[in-house]
Amino acid sequence: MEEIKTFNIAAVDDSNEDLNDCVEALEKISKAHNIVFNISKFSSGNTFLDSFKSQYDIIILDINLQLSNGIDIAHKIRDFDKDVLIFFVTNLAKYATEGYQVNAIDFILKPINYESFKLRFERAIASLLSKKRESITIQINETFKKIHLDEILYLEVYGHNIIFYLDSGNFEAYGSLKKYEEKLRKFGFLRCHNNYLVNAKRIDNIEKHTIVLDNGKELEISHPRKKSFMNDFKKYIVSSEGNI
Repeated sequence: MEEIKTFNIAAVDDSNEDLNDCVEALEKISKAHNIVFNISKFSSGNTFLDSFKSQYDIIILDINLQLSNGIDIAHKIRDFDKDVLIFFVTNLAKYATEGYQVNAIDFILKPINYESFKLRFERAIASLLSKKRESITIQINETFKKIHLDEILYLEVYGHNIIFYLDSGNFEAYGSLKKYEEKLRKFGFLRCHNNYLVNAKRIDNIEKHTIVLDNGKELEISHPRKKSFMNDFKKYIVSSEGNI
């Protein structure tokens, strides 16, 4: 039986009529393609930002909001989520080009024409499916950050904090390595040391008690964890052979 695809969508518009038209169009597309859309409606950009935790696949955003500019809202979205698809709606064509500043996937003019909306939104869904990557959302103080798992090299415990080592840099978040080990194990993150959780996908080679990552970084495999780590790594290799 084919798995039903599910996407989380936020629709942000201070016009109830336009917001309802958008939701109605989404519901028709959902039925036509047997796709589940979990739709969250917001009547202001500030209300949306207050609840934003990088939990959406697509954000449909009105550019000409009364209390806040949609482009400004989009810039704030991009501060925490570089990859969520932003789909602009606007009643003025001249504003549409501003969407390129925040890497918007597309735009459509108001009032919404269903056939035009359907065509453009189907392209957005196709783009999303082609780029779908596993991710995790991390709380950092009062903010949230979404990270794609394939960007993570390894995690290191430091006191009561976890340091995430990424291709783009490092950052710290409160938590325990055990908690992240339980959460990320199914994605190939393996415990090689009491202090390290390594992304097996990023391992270039293993030399005795040393892991060499694909960026040249070396991690120690502790003696007590050597046997279990090597067994887990062999299982990872076998399970991932079909994806090579």
